[in-house]
Amino acid sequence: MHALALDKNSSNLRYHIASLALFLSLILIAFPVSADTPLMSAPQAFEKLSAGDLVVLDIRSREEWQDSGVAQGALPISMHEKDFLERFQSVLLEYEPEKIALICATGGRSAEVTYFLEQNGLTGVVDVSEGMFGNRNGPGWIKHGLPVVSAKEALANYETIQKTWDE
Repeated sequence: MHALALDKNSSNLRYHIASLALFLSLILIAFPVSADTPLMSAPQAFEKLSAGDLVVLDIRSREEWQDSGVAQGALPISMHEKDFLERFQSVLLEYEPEKIALICATGGRSAEVTYFLEQNGLTGVVDVSEGMFGNRNGPGWIKHGLPVVSAKEALANYETIQKTWDE
C-alpha cells in the first residue's frame, strides 16, 4: 500500500494519516467503492472549473503557491498543513467526490492522495495528472497558458467561498 505523501519531515505525519483514516472510515457508507481514479488534463479541469462543474484543490505547500501562483479558481488547501483534513472534509460536505479535483506540482502528490482515498473507500475524486508544471501526461497548467493568481488572492478567494459554506 502506498503511503500518503505528506511532508515526511513533519512530526504530525502519524496524526495526519490516522485522522484521514478515521475520517474516511466514517464516510465509507456514504460513498460506494468503484473503479480507478478519473484523470483530467489541465485544460479540461480549467474548462469544468470555469463552468462551475468542478472544484480544484491545489494541495501543494504555501511556498509553492507563492513561487508559482495558484490555478485561477482553485482552492489552496495544502496537504502539508495540519488542518488539511478539516479543510478537505469541508469541501466534501459541499461537493460530491466526482466534482472535486486535486492538483499539485507534477501529479505525484495528487496521484498519491487520490490512491489513498480510493483504498479507503472514497472514489471519484479527479486527479489533474499533469499538475501545474507538467509531466509525461502533459505540459501542465502553467505551460498550457492557463490563468494563475497570486497565493494571496487564492487564499482570500478560499476564505470568501468557505464563509458561504458556513451559512
